[in-house]
Amino acid sequence: MIKYFTVKNYRSIKNENILEFDAHLKNTNTASHPVIGFAGANASGKTTVLQSLAFVLWFMQHSFLRLDKNDTIPCEPFYTLSQSPTVFHLIFAKKSWVEGEEKIIDYEYQLSLTQEHVLTEQLNYSVDGIDKQVYLREGNQVQFGDQISPIDTKDLRANSSIISLASQFASQQVANACKDYAVQTNLTDFSQHNRMPLTNKMSVLTQKLENKRIRETVQTFLKLADVGIEEIHLQHEIGLSSEKIAIFKHKIDELLADFGYHSESAGTLQFLVVLSDLLQALEDGAVLIFDEIELKLHQNLVAYLLSLFENKAQNNAQLIFSFHNSYLMEFLKPEQLWFAEKNDQGQTELFSAAAFTDIQDLSEKDLETLYRVGRFGAKPRKI
Repeated sequence: MIKYFTVKNYRSIKNENILEFDAHLKNTNTASHPVIGFAGANASGKTTVLQSLAFVLWFMQHSFLRLDKNDTIPCEPFYTLSQSPTVFHLIFAKKSWVEGEEKIIDYEYQLSLTQEHVLTEQLNYSVDGIDKQVYLREGNQVQFGDQISPIDTKDLRANSSIISLASQFASQQVANACKDYAVQTNLTDFSQHNRMPLTNKMSVLTQKLENKRIRETVQTFLKLADVGIEEIHLQHEIGLSSEKIAIFKHKIDELLADFGYHSESAGTLQFLVVLSDLLQALEDGAVLIFDEIELKLHQNLVAYLLSLFENKAQNNAQLIFSFHNSYLMEFLKPEQLWFAEKNDQGQTELFSAAAFTDIQDLSEKDLETLYRVGRFGAKPRKI
């Protein structure tokens, strides 16, 4: 679970913005809120903050293998700060085994970079309240913590993270724990998911549906959603014995009729893709970063999907998403509801509903009503 995140000089985010996702937790053993939502006007920066979070996780985990030595780092600074570094500070919690006991460990990752090279990078972790340094990097010079076995860093490139390099070595257990931290996203910058043609999206969906537990759960939810699908069967595609396709069975005049995905509505297919993503994240205990979660979905279906994460907080799965439909605010606490607003200088500012401490008994108020009357701002200013 993501507990804390700061970002500075990333796309429309100029100044440092601090996001505390573990605020106001009481009487719970969860490390952070399992559901975090971002609202705001069009082009306010909702997607940007999700992209910034997805980027730093992607860079930490995958940059050594995904970028060639001459590649530019895909990190766009604020327009007027092109020569200044982009800065991130991330704290996330992960269950790990320590001396035969499963514990929640906090990992703290700090990164400063330009599009050409990493300036500074640091990884620490904390277990039982004791902080331990793992790596401290300045340029290509790396200092290892007292309990970390040094490795040869001659292959460390200016455009990759030390964690993504170190995780290639079995001796670097902390780096491997960070590499294995489960993250999923539908953002186009760091996942090809949204760029896929429909046939490829359905191929990915079919692969997920091969997990019997996920397929049975999807079928249950499809009945609740009342989209007309009674069952989902997987069968080998004609002429391609190794490939499977999903067949959707609809009840028509008391008979079950087979339909391929081309016969389903765009809303049904979107629901299937979103639902399978969420169920996979719940199964893996992953962080799911999802932009525009309600696209083509009925608001009641989205509300039901949010409840899955709230009810599964014990498995460390977390959903961080953007949305437009203010109805969904009814399902979020003030500290779970964040806003993106762009000022007159084109700078995105991020803040939570919980920051409005002048509103008496805020936790008891209807957040959607407060938003609609303009109490939180973050609305189109000329409408």
